[in-house]
Amino acid sequence: MTVKRLLFILSLGLIAWLFIESTSQLDIAATKNNGLTSMKKQEVEEIKNLDSVKAIAKTNFDIIRNNTKKNSDLASKRLWIIFAIGVLQLVILFKYRKSNQR
Repeated sequence: MTVKRLLFILSLGLIAWLFIESTSQLDIAATKNNGLTSMKKQEVEEIKNLDSVKAIAKTNFDIIRNNTKKNSDLASKRLWIIFAIGVLQLVILFKYRKSNQR
């Protein structure tokens, strides 16, 4: 197996992994999420105690912070994968040019 073929397969594998990783972030059941949101809003409307509303708000802020952290970590992984694919493609390009010049 040549280096060019090995780099191509590695690059293709990284792209496939990036694709699979991205599909897990799709909101396929949007209606389920919308229904859950409506239900939670109704619960907040029914609460009479202000302290309970504050507790729910703090919990929601923690959830938002955790989701943002997860998304940031995922974005970092994707950027490193894209960088690796770019480097592999450059190596393939320069190997191809050198072999054509001979």
